[in-house]
Amino acid sequence: MSKVIVLDVGYIMHRCIFAYRHNQEVPAPYTFLRMCVGYLKRLGIDKDTVVIAAQDFGSWRKEVDGTYKAQRKDFRETKESEQWWKDIYNTFNEFIKVLDLALPWYFCKTYKVEADDWASGACRYYTDASEIILVSSDRDWEQLCNFPNVKIFSPMTKKYKIVPNPMKILMEKIHGDVSDNLLTVPSSEMEFDKRKKIVDLINPLPDYIEQPIIDKFRSFLPKNLYSHKLPFRSVAQDIEKLYDF
Repeated sequence: MSKVIVLDVGYIMHRCIFAYRHNQEVPAPYTFLRMCVGYLKRLGIDKDTVVIAAQDFGSWRKEVDGTYKAQRKDFRETKESEQWWKDIYNTFNEFIKVLDLALPWYFCKTYKVEADDWASGACRYYTDASEIILVSSDRDWEQLCNFPNVKIFSPMTKKYKIVPNPMKILMEKIHGDVSDNLLTVPSSEMEFDKRKKIVDLINPLPDYIEQPIIDKFRSFLPKNLYSHKLPFRSVAQDIEKLYDF
């Protein structure tokens, strides 16, 4: 089959939100769509390319370890108020509903599932893809280069990452990761297994997470481009060019 591209929506969205804080003349949704189109243009797509927009919606991992990413909300609220973040997230939620109707991309969002999980599941499901390109600067995703047809494209450098030892990334995560608030080194086999469960993206996820992801991929039906439904006409025209409209 053709290539599969997985966009890390949360990462791209937060880059746009923080940019918007410094320049509120440019709407964050505009920047988001412009950035996504720029990445796809660099990667090269056609009408057969499967574009998966992977979203976060809570996390099952917090039920396994309550400290997981517990610092993220407090960090955000040192920048803006809780209400400000609610408003900007609501704006994006409504914007993504429009994109889902207008674009031939598959927006994936399921309760307790993170973008990491969608990327992980895609690497196991699309084994016959010519290549799977993951668009994220999240170092966790580098584990997935363990799959032979997977590449990581960095939104920061606009280049493919070279990942010589994906399993090393996994082992480093197991031993602690400040970015995810995993600050201790497992001191027992039980703690090691619990940590591995929440950071391992190479092996199948818990069945109650893995199965809905696979079911979602199986449910994909062909989607059309309705560029007239998109805001920001200049970006819509660029999307039309991507798909040779």
